Amino acid sequence: MKKHIRSIVIGCAWVAILVLCFIYRDKITVESIVNFTPKNIFAASVIMLCLFALKSVTFFVYGGLLYAANGILFPLPYAIFINTVGTVVMTTIPFFIGKQLGGKSIRRLLEKYPKMSILLDLPNKNELFTSFFVRIVGCLPADPVGMFLGASGIRYSRYLCGTLLGLASAIITFSVMGMSINDVNSPAFIISVIVEVGLLVLSVSIYLLWKIKSKNKNLGGINDK
Repeated sequence: MKKHIRSIVIGCAWVAILVLCFIYRDKITVESIVNFTPKNIFAASVIMLCLFALKSVTFFVYGGLLYAANGILFPLPYAIFINTVGTVVMTTIPFFIGKQLGGKSIRRLLEKYPKMSILLDLPNKNELFTSFFVRIVGCLPADPVGMFLGASGIRYSRYLCGTLLGLASAIITFSVMGMSINDVNSPAFIISVIVEVGLLVLSVSIYLLWKIKSKNKNLGGINDK
């Protein structure tokens, strides 16, 4: 009985947080996050990690905002470290939510996010590549992807390694952009933007090519019948 009550209380608390985040979603910016965090580096680090945890269940918050905010708040090496730890937190929670829900959640996710259907054609045997690929292809919703992979039975160690490799460029570029935000004409900021735009174009291209490949494969299967 106590376990059920605790689950209900925790669930209600998360719902309240999600509702507040949705209501004030237009105010969730890099500036507001930076102004919200304390000056003490340890306290600021704890709050930022909590925001990463919150982001994992609030799908409309963009992770790049947190990466950039850490670049503003902390020295670059430490910002990259906090962003890496935050990424582990941010991507682990959806994974285990999906793992807990099991295969039934896959159907719901595909109904809500049709673009994720391409995940069905990925090679399940190579769990590291699958986890890396879905993070490189930034067109897919990040947190639902984590839930999908958790529900699909992928091993967590392979999932986490692939995820960190796939998000490594974003962790670095957004940290650098945050660090150099006061001088947008600086080489560091410009190069980071160019790299991020280039990766965005690459990810869109990969997604479209994979979508075309999946479509042709499905048409080929229909024609064979």
